[in-house]
Amino acid sequence: MEKQDFDSINFQDIPSEFYCDSNDSVFEECTFCRKKLFASSEAYMIEKSFKINPNNGKKNTVFEYAICMSCNLNKMNAMSSESVSNIKSYMQENFSQEDWEVKTNSGFNLFEKCAVTGKNVEELSEYNIIGQFFSNKMVLGHFPILLSPAIGEEIQELLSQETKDEFDDFMNTINDVPPELKELFKTKRPVIV
Repeated sequence: MEKQDFDSINFQDIPSEFYCDSNDSVFEECTFCRKKLFASSEAYMIEKSFKINPNNGKKNTVFEYAICMSCNLNKMNAMSSESVSNIKSYMQENFSQEDWEVKTNSGFNLFEKCAVTGKNVEELSEYNIIGQFFSNKMVLGHFPILLSPAIGEEIQELLSQETKDEFDDFMNTINDVPPELKELFKTKRPVIV
């Protein structure tokens, strides 16, 4: 990104909701290729999935990962044209960028409601949060978002079998992904991978 690109972007410190559970701190490297995120000149994404324990109301992390834009681009290039078209249509029908920018710029709590359904987080037994980051800052704009599990399932249904197979292959070719994360992705695919 060139300097002028940064002038129009709003940044904020990374919220603790996006911290890595293993060290209760910011993600320092891409989960997939191990690229150092703060030393890199590219943006990255973080997705975390939470499930609420019905017995005590505590939030438990189901999975979490950081993905650099190079790995994300590799993943996107593996998508079939059918999947890309389906997802673009879904996003246009369900997300209003103007409304979201007003919320991000007005101090609205982005982790309060599902970005699509409008359901309050207190009504959800599980949910995902997704954010975009550069170095040690969160980028405001299209992200961050909170999605109920139904939305992730809807997005997964939009993927062609070809794309689902490519994603599985993609997961198998990436170095050093923890085995438990690979196994989880076979049964419950994340929203951005």
